[in-house]
Amino acid sequence: MKKAKKTNKSEFSNKKISTAKTPRSGSAAVHDVESVGSKSGNTAVTNPEELLDFAVAVAVRLQSCGAETYRVEETVVRIIEAYGIDKSDVFVIPGSIFAGLEDENGQVYSKIRRVKDIDTLLDGVEMYSAFCRRICAETPPVRQARQLLRETEKSIRKYKLPIAYLGYFLIAAGFAVFFGGTLRDALGSGLCGIAVGLCIQGMGFLHANPFFKTFVGGFVLAFAAYSLTVLGLCDNADVVSIGAIMILVPGFLFTNSLRDIIYGDTLSGINRLVQVVIIAIALVVGTSAAFGLSRQIFGTIAGSPQLVEHSLAVQCIAGMVGTLGFGLYLNMHGSGIPYCLVGSIISWVVCCLCMRAGIGEATSYLIAAAVSSAYAEIMARIRKFPAIAYLMAALVPLIPGAGLYYTMDFISRSQMNEAWAKGSATAAIAGAVAVGVLLVSTAFRMWGVYKKKRAAAKCGTQTDSK
Repeated sequence: MKKAKKTNKSEFSNKKISTAKTPRSGSAAVHDVESVGSKSGNTAVTNPEELLDFAVAVAVRLQSCGAETYRVEETVVRIIEAYGIDKSDVFVIPGSIFAGLEDENGQVYSKIRRVKDIDTLLDGVEMYSAFCRRICAETPPVRQARQLLRETEKSIRKYKLPIAYLGYFLIAAGFAVFFGGTLRDALGSGLCGIAVGLCIQGMGFLHANPFFKTFVGGFVLAFAAYSLTVLGLCDNADVVSIGAIMILVPGFLFTNSLRDIIYGDTLSGINRLVQVVIIAIALVVGTSAAFGLSRQIFGTIAGSPQLVEHSLAVQCIAGMVGTLGFGLYLNMHGSGIPYCLVGSIISWVVCCLCMRAGIGEATSYLIAAAVSSAYAEIMARIRKFPAIAYLMAALVPLIPGAGLYYTMDFISRSQMNEAWAKGSATAAIAGAVAVGVLLVSTAFRMWGVYKKKRAAAKCGTQTDSK
């Protein structure tokens, strides 16, 4: 038995961990896997129930950090498979994990866990994924593995509140310039972003539901943006609002919901899609109420100034600043951050070049999303870490925050025809981004399954020849 090292670190926190490659499971919901044993020869499982409990404990921590459904499911299967159990079943939806296994004597064990607190902690996803690879490669005794799990949990870092608020500021300020605002707009939007952050933190402390949390955040940012413009501190209330609203737009959740549906995790995908609709409704209601109240108090702002036509270079820099803010908001750490920022530049440059070449808007976003997904998958394989961090960063400039804002503004003015037109165009862009990501990620998954089956067939041929 190899003695497990106690170094549980990830790329985004400038730490190292064993990254031995393990085969991926083909099915996302029900898995009947062949017994492969472990590299350390520990194939005899003395307590299957303890093993199942440990595997589910790892899965719970992954889901609480915002990991994808397929990643949570495959984690359970890989750990059980590594310890010599040849049959396991797992089913995951947001907030719940159902898992079971059958030992060599036909005894069935099952486990159900409810996951109430789900956040987006990319450092946690990195660390637990690396931990899973290490456990599958070394298969230490389950009690020792639990100790390693506790050490991994303690080593996960989360930014302190000042850094988190800096992230909110950078998101709003960067995207205010990105969408055509001035430096005054960027400063005002950054302040609105901090106000949104205070709402998110406060509502989280009170365990408010996502609808109310988003409603309060949308109301505060819209009212603050309108007030700052009336006071003469900003030039364009629309741009100030758009920059801050990027914090609340459920773009990543929408993409993940479609990804789950395409991968066959229909219930999980529908669950996430319902969350997207609820958050979008809360955002519309909150901002519309704030706009209405602001106009009653301050009156209508006389003519907003024209948006600034920034160069592509300025847009890329502004988008990179906003992406850095998302990196702080989503808890990225260490040397992986620059690679994520490069991905955001690549995605927006590709999108702009496609539109300048005369390609339609939705198609341009689809191509840019596909390129972003390919970049994320390639970087994940080069650096041996999950693609989710690279992908989320690369997709940030493609989030249609401006379209969503103008849709809400039209609704608040009772201009339903304009709202329908803008909303449809925004939905088309969001769908195109999701499809672009899914096409590439599905292709990479299929290639991984092909390599796995080819390796298994080659291994079987060599065994027969002996």
